[in-house]
Amino acid sequence: MDGLDIKFPEKPSRFSQKEWEARVNLAACYRLVDYYGWTSTVYNHITLRVPETDTFLINGFGLSYNEICASNLVLIDLDGNKLSDDELPINKAGFLIHSAIHQARPKDLHCVMHSHEVNSQTLAASKSKFLPLTQEGCQMYGRVGYHDFNGIVLRNDEQQKIIEALGDTNHTLLMRNHGLLTAGPTATWAFIRHQHFIRNTEVQLKLMASNAEISIIPEEVLVHTREQFEGGSAQAGAKVRHPEWPAFWRILDKIDETWKN
Repeated sequence: MDGLDIKFPEKPSRFSQKEWEARVNLAACYRLVDYYGWTSTVYNHITLRVPETDTFLINGFGLSYNEICASNLVLIDLDGNKLSDDELPINKAGFLIHSAIHQARPKDLHCVMHSHEVNSQTLAASKSKFLPLTQEGCQMYGRVGYHDFNGIVLRNDEQQKIIEALGDTNHTLLMRNHGLLTAGPTATWAFIRHQHFIRNTEVQLKLMASNAEISIIPEEVLVHTREQFEGGSAQAGAKVRHPEWPAFWRILDKIDETWKN
């Protein structure tokens, strides 16, 4: 998957190879969110489509992110109905956000990642927009939508508003007074976009607080740099498309190898 220079653990017999690899990659996302301190205890979600199906993996409701592993992720359908034979509940209300995007963008956004991380929540609570101010932040130029807060997302009519805010080309949403959502064709893409958005936002907030004059990147440079990231030239010379992903796996293995179980 994604040309990764990694070795997947042997799969349990009850899973197909494609589902097992999706489970391992998604479990890595959850553990990395815990590692970086972006969790809200047991809340928020990261969902991932099992390749070539209309089924999705999600966290069991009540598990902390450092308890999630490949085998205890829950399999659901587009309506949030459980398909896996286990006792773990799911937060169906929370899946409303994710299912809206999975249904609207079935060809390119297979992983949807949502967090209430403090830097993105701070920006979301302001009237400011995301400013690409770092090299990595340039990849977000023209790819960020904004969704106004209307209370906890529990109503189906909220889904259309999320779809409209995302549009056809955005992969990231700053949800006002709420949090951050990033999406991508794989778990790797979604996580890396999340990380780069948060890092750029931290820089932006510090600049805003300092009242320093902000160096605005010219539009032609923003577009050029975004294309370098999206086209892969930013990773020129690497063995794999996202060389940081195998490095993330090594970090997780040193902490607790059970995430791959």
